[in-house]
Amino acid sequence: MAEKVSVLYAGHAQDFGDLAIVKDGQLCGTEGKEKRLESVRIFLETAAKLGIEYETHVQDIGWLPTRSNGEESGSKGEGKRVEAIRIRLTGDDAERYDVFYGVHVQNIGNMQFAKNGESTGTEGKGLRMEGLRIIVVEKGVELRIDTLDKFVKYVKPAEPAPVPAPAAHPRKSGHGYLAVAHGISSDGGWDSGCVDGPYTEAGLMLPIVKVAASYLRQWGLTITTDADHNNNKNMLATVAEANAVGADFYVSVHCDYNAAPSGTLPIIYPGSADGERFANAINASVTARMGMGTRGVMQRDDYEVSGTNMKACIFETGSIRNDINKLLDADKYGFALAQGIFDGI
Repeated sequence: MAEKVSVLYAGHAQDFGDLAIVKDGQLCGTEGKEKRLESVRIFLETAAKLGIEYETHVQDIGWLPTRSNGEESGSKGEGKRVEAIRIRLTGDDAERYDVFYGVHVQNIGNMQFAKNGESTGTEGKGLRMEGLRIIVVEKGVELRIDTLDKFVKYVKPAEPAPVPAPAAHPRKSGHGYLAVAHGISSDGGWDSGCVDGPYTEAGLMLPIVKVAASYLRQWGLTITTDADHNNNKNMLATVAEANAVGADFYVSVHCDYNAAPSGTLPIIYPGSADGERFANAINASVTARMGMGTRGVMQRDDYEVSGTNMKACIFETGSIRNDINKLLDADKYGFALAQGIFDGI
């Protein structure tokens, strides 16, 4: 039978200072108090031939050198957050045990447990690690929290380059308005729309709308869009601007929340025959070109279709969780959206 192993750990937290030592899966730090962990130290109580070593990823510094057996990793008094951690066992008996560790992260919550040197937390997203739990178990025990990935590394997406229109593509005239989901709220604050882990509705829709606007302009249309200013208007402002410029059509591009089923969902004003034809053309292009299902056209008197003086469609591009791989392909989705709009006008 394997020797019992207890793991003990402590930290230094914003406004709390040095935290008391906890052990074997207890929470070190906080949850829901918006306080960053600034350093951690970890050690073992066991008769087994085991040691423990760890690295932390710290704001403005990156990954720090390896520390072990109770040494402090992080910083104190510098106001810098720990953002990620990796932990592993050392010693002759290390192959008999697994070390599991889970973190609570700003805007994400509890992330899935990592083990044996895997990274958990985030890197490059500016998010603080707030809480930490660690447990050492005999090989063969699996621990899981059904939430998000163990580790989220932010890679800044490249700005989509304008794509030249195919030489044979027809041209049309007309003036349209493309609105990006959410953005600046009426009170001047930022409204990201729905959120799922590292993804936000506003952040995903902006590059899609930029690509769609680029194609439509190449195909002869005049396009007004808040995407030209990186989504600087709220819903009331985009509707007012569309009315003021005398646009012929209005499309507001959204995605649905993480519990929504997969598939597109166009929304039109109840009883609008023009709106229904327009929405069906957009939907046909997107579902065919993106290989997606649809939840059908919904008739609802939302402000963006009731307050506009033109044919209008709110286009839910898919679920932020169940369709994320489609939504991340801004070039392909933007083309599919543009072609559907072109077909429908």
